[in-house]
Amino acid sequence: MQQKPTYIRAKREKTTVFLCIESDWTTEQVKSKLCEALDNKKTNEDIRILVDGKREGDYKVLESTKSLQNNDLVYFVYRQENGQWESRNVIEPESGDEDDLEEEEAQVTKKEKGKGRA
Repeated sequence: MQQKPTYIRAKREKTTVFLCIESDWTTEQVKSKLCEALDNKKTNEDIRILVDGKREGDYKVLESTKSLQNNDLVYFVYRQENGQWESRNVIEPESGDEDDLEEEEAQVTKKEKGKGRA
């Protein structure tokens, strides 16, 4: 019987990549799939995949995909030109933006109504 694929999310800054992986894949295969999805000329050697550590705010390098479960969240970072790895950085969207957008759409709709627009 074939196992179901695992779907994970990989985040960096404002980017979220949804990946479909197999449970028997190596970390290198996951990094290859991520590079392919990003299409930004990065290679496996330029990317490191991180997972949550034991404490909040603590991250460790993904060593085995066996620990990944469906809908897990991982983070990816790039190797910088100086050879150091960048820090994990995820920019969460601000919660107030959606309300502002809805108000703007409502104002546009109101302006378009009326006999003058016919």
